[in-house]
Amino acid sequence: MAVVTDKKTTSVYNFDIQYELLKKYKSANGWFWSAFKRYPLMYLFGTIVFGVSTYLATKTTALIGEALDYLLIEGFSTNFNKTIGLMIIYVAISWACLSSGAYVWSIASFRVQRDMRQEFYDVIQDHSMAFFDVNDSGVILSMGMNEINQIRMAMHPGFRMLMTSIFSIVITTVFLWQYDLIIGVAVAVSFVVYLIIAWIYASKVGPIRRKLAKDLADLSATSQEMFRGIDVVRSFDNHDKEINKFGHISNEYALDMKKEGYLSAFYWPALITIVFTAASFGYGIWLVIEGSFSIGVFISVLALLMALSRQNFMIPMRLIMLQAGLQNSKRLWDSMAFKDPLTQPEKPVESEWNKKISFNNISFAYPSTDKKVLDNISFQIPAGSRVALIGGPGSGKSTILKLLLRLYDPTEGDILINGVSMSSMHTSHVRSNVTMVEQDIFLFSDTLKANISFAKPDATDEEIGKAAERAQISQFIESLPNQYDTVIGERGVTLSGGQRQRVAIARALLSNPKLLLLDDSTSAVDIKTELRLRKAMDELMKDRTSIVVTQRLTTLVAADMIILMKKGRIVDIGSHTELLERCQDYQFMCQYLPITNESVASNDVGGRN
Repeated sequence: MAVVTDKKTTSVYNFDIQYELLKKYKSANGWFWSAFKRYPLMYLFGTIVFGVSTYLATKTTALIGEALDYLLIEGFSTNFNKTIGLMIIYVAISWACLSSGAYVWSIASFRVQRDMRQEFYDVIQDHSMAFFDVNDSGVILSMGMNEINQIRMAMHPGFRMLMTSIFSIVITTVFLWQYDLIIGVAVAVSFVVYLIIAWIYASKVGPIRRKLAKDLADLSATSQEMFRGIDVVRSFDNHDKEINKFGHISNEYALDMKKEGYLSAFYWPALITIVFTAASFGYGIWLVIEGSFSIGVFISVLALLMALSRQNFMIPMRLIMLQAGLQNSKRLWDSMAFKDPLTQPEKPVESEWNKKISFNNISFAYPSTDKKVLDNISFQIPAGSRVALIGGPGSGKSTILKLLLRLYDPTEGDILINGVSMSSMHTSHVRSNVTMVEQDIFLFSDTLKANISFAKPDATDEEIGKAAERAQISQFIESLPNQYDTVIGERGVTLSGGQRQRVAIARALLSNPKLLLLDDSTSAVDIKTELRLRKAMDELMKDRTSIVVTQRLTTLVAADMIILMKKGRIVDIGSHTELLERCQDYQFMCQYLPITNESVASNDVGGRN
């Protein structure tokens, strides 16, 4: 019987993280600029104190000429001393404002970086396997680390310093305007033109920055792949090949950096302000000669113009950093906005997993290809059945298990659990009732205890020990110095193949699923251990549906139902005896299954027990 799950009252289901994020930020630019909405008070405080700091710094520069005039006319008078004292006070306050603003701004920016990285991680982890089929894990890792760091750098120090530069330009222009209208207008016009052309010019860096991000991601992916497969690289003595491969990608990255450096070096918009500054300087000298400017006023104007020239050369770098952040946010946004073929239902339903399972006209092709892995297959699995899937490589056996975990949805057809479509169930509900021991065992670089209890973090030590005992791994674990607290290497590299699979089986046993999926789960276990393991698992499989991908004759004989697959189609369905009688493909396959060794092992184990 289907149970409708109320979206408002069910907290265990995480409803469409991607949809909520895309709805909230609208676009890559919206996500990038959301930094100011996340921590508005911190950024507002920073903006205000930066404005105060810039004003006081500019005022101090302007007072240089005033102090000089007092010195030339009155000497070391009271007015001169007051002006110098005021300059010192302004500098101190300006420094305090700048320091406090930079501190608060940096805290806000690093918090934004943290939040964006978490949002990226949440959305990417919520994607179905279709996303990971077409995206390299090394590239995803680089995006989550390097490119989000580029966004943070665009905010701090990039945008912060760009903002202070604009403050400086505006305030300095106002001061120059007070000295002379012509100089003020000339500087204002020159910087408006400069900023427009500078932004257009800096936008040319955008595609280069996007390419740089891709090159960096490729570098990360290549190095990660090489280190993960270091044993293969060394066993085939392919060091030079991998070094050359990495060097080629590294050179690509260097060439793109060279292009960006070329644009920065030959930044011609800066000529505009240089020309205007030079003209203003000449005009100021003429005003001094005419008597309209005192020496002090001229020095103040000159100091302000020099300050503007400094900003002129600093703005390009800040614009490039801002462009880099925008481009990287677009790359990250594209990954987060991935159109996932597997979607969560708006009103999910639940079903009883200890009932009949039906595959109705199922066809499936992986998202990255058009080739059908499953082609119009149909079958029914009675409740509590032990089902064996057998067939050659590429026949679709493992794909059936993935569909039952709802890692993918069928391209055509429907899978029913007690009459309820799996596509109407939330993936959390499916995976809380189904456990799979995969062919390629993945263990975390953590303790054995943490790996076994991964599906049930609150499991007691007694439950963990019992699961390990049933999986025939407890004796090995207890022989270790730290026993269950022993930390294994990355992907369980310090364990043998058989040990890794038995740890994975213990993990599956502890989860106590209603549907148990095993994909060649005993392929790395010796015959004697497999037989002992099967005896322990027989108790687990009572009144529980289990589906096993296998090439073991003993597993086939013990199965209630065997599904023989070939090139994505079902050849025949039946028991071992039935298929031996009528199916030539099954008869041929059984001739090459290991019978003698299993029989000997069975006698040996039976004798000991």
